[in-house]
Amino acid sequence: MFDQSPFYGEMGGQAGDTGTVTINGQTLEITDTVKDKSGRTLHKLAAPLASSLSPLVPATLSVNVAHRRAISRHHSAEHLVHWALRKTLGTHVRQAGTHKTAERMRFDFSHFEAVTPAQLHEIEQLVNERILDNAKVDAYETEFDKKPEGTLAFFGEKYGKIVRVVDIGGYSRELCGGTHVSTTGEIGLIKIVSEGAVAAGTRRVEVVAGQAALDFVATREAALAAVSSALSAGPHDLAKKLDALLSHKAELEKKLKAFEQKASAGLADELIAKATDRDGLKFISAVVTVDSPDALRALGSQVIAKLGEGVVQLGAAQADKVTVVAFCSPAAIKAGHQAGKIVSALTAQLGGKGGGKPDFAMGGGKDTANLAKVLQS
Repeated sequence: MFDQSPFYGEMGGQAGDTGTVTINGQTLEITDTVKDKSGRTLHKLAAPLASSLSPLVPATLSVNVAHRRAISRHHSAEHLVHWALRKTLGTHVRQAGTHKTAERMRFDFSHFEAVTPAQLHEIEQLVNERILDNAKVDAYETEFDKKPEGTLAFFGEKYGKIVRVVDIGGYSRELCGGTHVSTTGEIGLIKIVSEGAVAAGTRRVEVVAGQAALDFVATREAALAAVSSALSAGPHDLAKKLDALLSHKAELEKKLKAFEQKASAGLADELIAKATDRDGLKFISAVVTVDSPDALRALGSQVIAKLGEGVVQLGAAQADKVTVVAFCSPAAIKAGHQAGKIVSALTAQLGGKGGGKPDFAMGGGKDTANLAKVLQS
């Protein structure tokens, strides 16, 4: 602690300052500044001092100006975003929480539904228009009862007799103790990064301003350029090219599905040709190659439908796991065969589990090496 400090301690959702302090010829980094419960400003050092201190030792404190300005841009941008939200969505909008850092600003507000893309565009446009106006940002103290009409106040019971008003261009007035730019033009520009719900009746927008906004735009432009290059299309032709690719993909998927169904029907016929007969029922047990558990189930359905009365048990391996299915016809069930019990027995030997109804069951395991042996048994 120092008897006085130019550092802003974290308060009101604004991050604390960083910088350096020089004491007894030693310069140390201040990584954060906070307020304790009694309101004192505490400076967090990156490392301990080399020597002990006594009262009245001179110290030189230097705020990281670039860091402070980046935070101030986001704080002033927050006031403008709040103003634009109320102008676009309605005066029911009220701040419900906020956090400002050098990298971005988070603003929670009361609202009953999601903000539409068109509304977000309007909000962003309104704020950037006010930034281009380069309006003056005034901050002054006054008595709480004498604050200008229309000044927004939050958590009213915590305000003392004297309050600080931050007035931006005469259209945005809020009680605020944070740091701000001198004119709106210093913000540079803002971009809304995201919008979503945080609780019932509470929404959140995340915003970047100044250099952080420029970095955000540059990243988006780089991503757009990469996509344009991959699709061999200019930025303005991307939507048309993407629509064409999606249509072509859908057409190919349709053809592939038809091919898979034809191949599956052929495989079903092959399996039925190898069925064995016992007690008036046909039995099929085989390891097959399919792309997914769903494909295995579909194949089994085809086989049992064409087989007539009997039992079908199939297995397939995908990566490091196996899937098994079993189907039993009505006559097979009447004869005592149950798909659920078959699959339970199979998966128990394959290091997994499964089960189901008498007519159909499905399960999985991990023992890919012994799949054929287990099915044969």
